Amino acid sequence: MKKKTITLDLPDYLTLKTYQTIVNNQEKGQAEQLIEAVASIIDKDIDEVKRWPIKTLKQISDDISELAMPKEQFHTLVEFDGVLYGYAHMKQVTLGEYIDLENLSKDINNNMAAVCAILYRPVTKHRFDSLNFQIKQKVKSVNNKVANPFDYYTIEEYDSDKRKDRQKLFESFPAHVFNGAVGFFLGSASLYLNNILFSKSHSHRTKMTQEKKILESLSQTIGVGSEPYTVYLSPVSYRSQDTNR
Repeated sequence: MKKKTITLDLPDYLTLKTYQTIVNNQEKGQAEQLIEAVASIIDKDIDEVKRWPIKTLKQISDDISELAMPKEQFHTLVEFDGVLYGYAHMKQVTLGEYIDLENLSKDINNNMAAVCAILYRPVTKHRFDSLNFQIKQKVKSVNNKVANPFDYYTIEEYDSDKRKDRQKLFESFPAHVFNGAVGFFLGSASLYLNNILFSKSHSHRTKMTQEKKILESLSQTIGVGSEPYTVYLSPVSYRSQDTNR
């Protein structure tokens, strides 16, 4: 009997919608996790994937293992769906967006797109002479080499209604870029809180020097493919013990 050939089209990256689905399946059994992860990543019906041989599933899981566990990459400026988005740096975060971030993060596994729509907003102006783009996994990011890119662009003011309208779009945003942005936010938030405590007992001049050091420290992690922080979510495993037969 002739074996059935399965042809797959692997995506260039994991979207937030797919990543969120996979993360929320971690409480299920290993075999069920594997089947649903494969079906979600390659956009196949779960019932169809269930009919595939275990050996086939194992081969596919090996092929998508790197894609399924994306390494975080932090980018300050990313072009997504034809729009240039800039990361909302901690120094400019308003009380309103910080409160929304805090509330949405209480159920981060179900609010990834909403959080992403806060962290990345349309660039309203920039002072680069020109933008140098780099494309990796079909992610188009700005690769201008400057000491502190946050000083070179301005993003749209935060509006919760606009965020709600835009978050559906961000379900297609690259998960690895989102993870990098969240990791960077957590790191910068921690540093700025420490700076606030530090400034209470030091002069204004000393405070400014400390802030400069913080920005320099953070800027060293900026760039294509940088991995400054551990992913805040638990690593997802797609290898079922059942597939080792």
